[in-house]
Order: sequence, then structure tokens, then C-alpha cells
Amino acid sequence: MGQAYSTRTGTAHPKFREVGLPAAALIGLNVLLMAVVAMTPLAAINDLLFGVAPIVGLLVFGIVLTAGNYLAEKGLESGDMGRAYAGIALLQAAYGVFGGGIVATVSSQSARALLGVTLAITVAMTVGIAAYVYVRDKDYSHWNTWSLGAFVIGAVLVFVGTFVTPVLIGGFLFIFAGFTLRLGYEIWRVRDGYRGDQPLIHSLGIYVAFTGVFVHVLQIVRQFVLER
Repeated sequence: MGQAYSTRTGTAHPKFREVGLPAAALIGLNVLLMAVVAMTPLAAINDLLFGVAPIVGLLVFGIVLTAGNYLAEKGLESGDMGRAYAGIALLQAAYGVFGGGIVATVSSQSARALLGVTLAITVAMTVGIAAYVYVRDKDYSHWNTWSLGAFVIGAVLVFVGTFVTPVLIGGFLFIFAGFTLRLGYEIWRVRDGYRGDQPLIHSLGIYVAFTGVFVHVLQIVRQFVLER
């Protein structure tokens, strides 16, 4: 796609080099952090928060991720790298603790395979979404609205599921869909709304959405591992 898809500013390849490498570095660091957290007492934070009530865990992680994303994006836009680093640190910590808590539920021998399989699936999903967005040369700005809607519905279902457990699966699926749609939207933004002067803003968007999809796939793969 990078070599074949032409845009008004050239090929897509420079965009994915400038955006993809920093995003991949952030993702790789976060996956490594998950593996480390899984071996520490920090992994118990997941059980503590979600043990109180599923909606409590969702709200805590949701607030930290939202705050981290806001700080990082505003910091990058204004050139305030201190703020940007603080935001990225919050994002890394939130995803690291959440993912690490999931990884800690399997044996240490299975942890690497769990992370590796999850990464492979998430990368395959991302390639598929990118191919869809690039082959179908359309406007996907509405995916951002759909993503927000999916998050809201998912949060409501998790709240209801706090009292009616079977409903939790619906909340999981809608939040998973929200991150997937957000990933598609961020890829579309690279295609049609590329900010060549600030490519790291695109990297941040890809990283946040990709890792959100990753931790949901991680939970699904973990379930298969536990059932074997």
C-alpha cells in the first residue's frame, strides 16, 4: 500500500515511516511493561479495582487513559514535551497495569505465548483495517463518532452488568468495537488528514487505539489459554 497508494502529497510510505515507527516503539514498550508488571504486586490492582465492581475498574482506567491521551496530545500540539511525556507515562502505566493484570492470570510459561499470539492477532487486525481504509477511498471521519458511541454504550452496559453479570459481555464487546473503530479512524486520519509538521500526534492516536484493541484481544486469548 505504501508504494502503490498515491496521495496529494506523495506516497503513503513516508507517512507510515514517520508515524509507524514511533507508534511501534510505544506499543513495544507497553507490551514489555505488561510482561514486567505481571511479575510484580502491581498486577493485583486489576483484581482490586474490578473486584470492587466492574464499573469501578472501567471508570478508573478510563479516566487515566483519557487524561493521559489529553495531556500527551496537548503537549505535542503546543511543543510542551514535559506535558507530552507525562501523558504518555499515564497511558503506559494504565495499559501496563491492566495488561499485566491479565497476563498474571496465566502461568509464567504461557505468558510469552499469550503476549506473542495477541500481538500477532492485533497486528493482523490492524493490517486488515488499514487495507480496508486504503482500498475503499472514502471518508471515515464518522468512525470517530461511532467509536465514542460504542464507548458510551459499553460503559452503560458495564454499569448494568455490575448488577446483572451476563450483561458484562455486551459491555466488553462494545468497548472492543470502540477501540477498533478508533483505530480505523486514526488510520484514516493518516491517509486524509496527515499533519506533516506534527506526525507524532498521529503516532499517539495509533498507539492508544492499537493498545486498546490489544488488551481486549489479550483477554480473549487468555480465556482460550485458561480453558485448555
